Amino acid sequence: MKSIICGAGDVGYSIADKLSKENFEVTVVDESKDRLKKISENLDVKTIIGVPSLPSTLSSAGAKDCDILIAVTKSDETNMICCQIGHSLFEIPKKIARIRQQDYLKGEWQNLYTTKNLPIDAIISPEEEVAKALYRRIKSPGTIDMLELADNRLKLLGIKCETNTKVLGKTLRKLSDEFKDYLANILFVFRGEDKFIVNSNTILEKDDLIYMVVDNNNFVEVVKEFGHEETQAQKIVIIGGGNIGYSLSKAVENSEYKIATNIIEYDKARSEYLATNLHSAVVTNGDGLDNTILEEVDISEADYFIAVTDDDEVNILSSLLAKRAGAEHCITLINNSSYSSLLNNIGIDITIDPKLITISKILEKVRGGLIRSDYTIAEGFGEVIEAEILSNSSFTNKNINQIDLPKSIRVGAILRKDNIIIPNSETIFEENDDVVFFSETKSIKQLENLLSISKTYA
Repeated sequence: MKSIICGAGDVGYSIADKLSKENFEVTVVDESKDRLKKISENLDVKTIIGVPSLPSTLSSAGAKDCDILIAVTKSDETNMICCQIGHSLFEIPKKIARIRQQDYLKGEWQNLYTTKNLPIDAIISPEEEVAKALYRRIKSPGTIDMLELADNRLKLLGIKCETNTKVLGKTLRKLSDEFKDYLANILFVFRGEDKFIVNSNTILEKDDLIYMVVDNNNFVEVVKEFGHEETQAQKIVIIGGGNIGYSLSKAVENSEYKIATNIIEYDKARSEYLATNLHSAVVTNGDGLDNTILEEVDISEADYFIAVTDDDEVNILSSLLAKRAGAEHCITLINNSSYSSLLNNIGIDITIDPKLITISKILEKVRGGLIRSDYTIAEGFGEVIEAEILSNSSFTNKNINQIDLPKSIRVGAILRKDNIIIPNSETIFEENDDVVFFSETKSIKQLENLLSISKTYA
């Protein structure tokens, strides 16, 4: 499978890394010699220096034989032109573009993205995806992470094991016996610097961060079993009124939850825009690092303080100030991944990496048709993949014991004809089952081969 990635920034680098490890033939195009040099030195991919939107550059990159074009330069317009040329001149079957400018994404302009007009098969908006991820966390109290799966019948939860819980010191086999009425399945654990897929003999320890799938109907009970009885948020404070802060405020405003929202925005003109376009949020023009401003928005009453400016240092420092001033939880946007592992130790509860979210959505679109969801977990560790079982799949009419499934792949749950099934070694997979897997990165290609989904890329 041949792919061209236009743009060698952090996202382009990470996508090239992912696809090359899955045996894609990858070519990265960029104008920067330095960025391409970094990629050439670290990844097994081809690089082409040049303007990505020029026909001659794309031709040199092998566009005539390309299956997928992924445009993730810093310019929305360049990404659009790359897709247009990829379609008009080279007939590339699948074209994916990252687009940040919200005006391009408004509903009234959706007719723009058609084969006759601007032939982009999938659009990724990082700011919109980050806002959605933040909203999912706010409406799921007690969780570190949350993703809805299987037509919203299942939740993927990231949750911390607290001291006041009965799950500590017990094997998963024992917990399964004790909680037979819960449709839930633990997939993997983060323990300090270690990350590992669980088995029936795994024993949970205090402060473990576990990821599990759970039936929506059991969500509240399961979260309580892990020591979390947090109530639905009543008040949030957002610092940063850019596209993320605005989109998150809109999502809260349009939801069924009555959550009081305060936005702190430094730029006066942007503050006026927010105040005009948001109906229920209270907008404060000021510096989120100013204690007086934090007092003005009653930060001590906030269930969540959410820092989403475009400056990592401002996000980190304002979160620490808010936490010290009494905010119950802090969610901090971090663009520099190297910061993330340090922040939990200094009092920041949850970090959001927009790069990982963007990569997840791009991979979901790359894998196409029968992959319904794709969620990257901890850069380089693995992915949660929701996929449909095909008639020619190695899973069809077999149980786990009959499939050559490596230990680095775990089956989480099955949605079959509106019923949730937590599988065991004897569960028979059927055609059209909607199945949630976790796979370490090294085994993703093997999982795809077992699912027989390679034909759905193009």
